[in-house]
Amino acid sequence: MKFSPIKFQAALAAAGVALMPFVYLQFSVPHGKGIVGFADIYGAGMSGSYFITILVGIMAVFAAAHVVLTMFYLKDMVLWISDKKESGDFMNSHPTNIGIFSPIISLAMSINVLMGPAVFFFGITVQSALLPAFIVWTILWILLLLAEARAVKSWVTKPVETDKLNFGWLLDVFAFGMVSLVGAGIASLSAKNNVASAAALMTMTALAAGAFLFVVKLIILVYHQLRAEKLPEKTFLPGYFTVVPILCLFGVSVYKFNVYLKNTFAYDLNAFSFFVVTGSFTAAAFCILFISYLLKEYFLEEFGKKEFYPSLWSPVCALVGFEVLGCYVYGNYYRNTALLFVCYLSIVMAVVLYASNFWKYHRYAG
Repeated sequence: MKFSPIKFQAALAAAGVALMPFVYLQFSVPHGKGIVGFADIYGAGMSGSYFITILVGIMAVFAAAHVVLTMFYLKDMVLWISDKKESGDFMNSHPTNIGIFSPIISLAMSINVLMGPAVFFFGITVQSALLPAFIVWTILWILLLLAEARAVKSWVTKPVETDKLNFGWLLDVFAFGMVSLVGAGIASLSAKNNVASAAALMTMTALAAGAFLFVVKLIILVYHQLRAEKLPEKTFLPGYFTVVPILCLFGVSVYKFNVYLKNTFAYDLNAFSFFVVTGSFTAAAFCILFISYLLKEYFLEEFGKKEFYPSLWSPVCALVGFEVLGCYVYGNYYRNTALLFVCYLSIVMAVVLYASNFWKYHRYAG
C-alpha cells in the first residue's frame, strides 16, 4: 500500500489505545494532585495486581508503537509532499483530500501521549513539558486552519458528489476536536498565564469551528443517508463510528476548558461540566449500540474477512472515546464498579481489534 496521509490512522489508534489504561489509572488509582505516575502504583500497593500490570504493559507497548509508526509515517510523508503530482492529485480529489487531516489528528495525539504515558513512565515534570507542547500544538493549530481553508475552498469551487459522501468526511471535525482537547489541557495545566490564556483563546476558536462543522456535516450526512436506498459500500461502513471519538473529544475539551475558567477566573461550572461529560458519554454509548445494530449484517458477513480498508480504524477510536468518557464519568460523578469494569473491558476489546486490524493492514493492504 503506497503512502497516503490516511495511514496516520494506525499511529492515531495506537496512541488512543495507549491512553486508555492511562486514563483508567488516573481515575482509579489513589494518587496526589496532578497526573498519576508509576511510583503511585507501587505506593498504593498495586504493583502485584495482574490487572494493573496488564494495563501498564498495554500502555507501554502501544505508546512505543505510536512513536515508531509516527516516525516512519513522517519520513514517508516528507517524500510524499516532495512528489508534487501525487500529493497534488490527492489534495484535488474530493474523495481523498479529507485524509490530509489524519496527520494533524495523530500528531496532536502525540502531545497527549507526552502528557500522559510519558509522564507516567519517566516522571517528566508536567510544567517543563507544557511550553514545547504548546509550541508544537500552535503549529498544528495553524496547519489545521490552513488545511480547513483549502478544503472549504475545494468544496465551494468544485462540485461535490453528495452520493459519495461518507462519515469519513468528518475527519476535519475529528481534527478540530483533537486540537481543542490538547489546547484545553494546556490551558488548564499551565502555570504561566500567557501560555494558558493563548491556549484558551485558540481552543475557543477550534471548539467553535469544530462544533459548527460537526452540526452542519452531520445534518448533511444523515439527510443524504436517509434519502439513499441502501447503506454505503462496505469499505465505508465502519466510518460511522467516527461520531463517537468526536463526542469524546468535544466533551472532554469542554470539561478541561471549564477547569481553566475555574483556575483563572474562579468560575464554578461544575454543573455544566457534569451535563456535558455525562451527556457525551450517554450519546457515545447510544451511538455504539445503534451503529452496531445498524451494521449487524456487515459484522456477521464482512467484518471478519481477510481484507483491509482505512475505516476499520474507526471502531478502535470509538472504543477509545467511550472508555475515556466512561473514566471521566467514574472519576468525577459516578463511582460505580460496574462502570469501571466496562471501561476495562473496552480496553481489552480495543487491543484485540487493533491487533486484528494491524495484521490485516500488513497482510492484505494493497
